Amino acid sequence: MGIDERISQYLNKTSRKHAVPYEEGEMVPVRVTKLVDYGAFVVTKDQHLVPGLIHISQIPPGFNLEVNDLLEAQVKQIKDDNKLELSLIHLAEREETPFAVLKEMKDKLPEKELPKEEIDDIIEFFSKEFGLVSDNSKKKIQELVKRMGVFHFTITMMKALPGFKRDLVYHFLKEVEQAGDCL
Repeated sequence: MGIDERISQYLNKTSRKHAVPYEEGEMVPVRVTKLVDYGAFVVTKDQHLVPGLIHISQIPPGFNLEVNDLLEAQVKQIKDDNKLELSLIHLAEREETPFAVLKEMKDKLPEKELPKEEIDDIIEFFSKEFGLVSDNSKKKIQELVKRMGVFHFTITMMKALPGFKRDLVYHFLKEVEQAGDCL
């Protein structure tokens, strides 16, 4: 084969690949047209109607396909004859186990709002017990209430309160020491 024939063959091969409007790794909608022992024949469900094959090794175990099923398939390879090799392996990752369903439901829940009135009551309690409550302490209270919940925070606080040493001078001196170390 001469160099001109090889150039011509290369140009035909690359121009045909670009005729297919998809890229490897891209997700495309497909419709199953025929089931065979070694996989499923499909056609893209868009204006291009590109034929393809999903090899049986690219179908997740236990996944049941039927003719006329509509799904999203991943382009694995574009063949020289403008046919697609596709995969459904990505569907195995979204297997709907009870834990996956619960996690998905939890992810969709709105962020839990902090109970402002209860936090204000806790801050007021601390200010009566200890005096001034700094902005950092208020943030810490909000952080702990968000993580623990009001009930558990309050119970824990009431258990810790009797054993708490109220030597505020000691705590103040620790802060002075820390500030001095930073200078």
